[in-house]
Amino acid sequence: MSAARPFFWALAVITVAVLNIVGVLPDWTTIAAILTLPFFAAVTRSRCGSACGEAR
Repeated sequence: MSAARPFFWALAVITVAVLNIVGVLPDWTTIAAILTLPFFAAVTRSRCGSACGEAR
């Protein structure tokens, strides 16, 4: 995983939260954005580990 990827995820979650606070998005979008972070991080790690040849 590149070093910038966590910052992009944080920026995306903050953007969704701000849009929720302003009233543009419904409440469930912030919860969904936060809950999907571990899933996508695990998927990205799995692909990077197998592509880079790292053993688990």
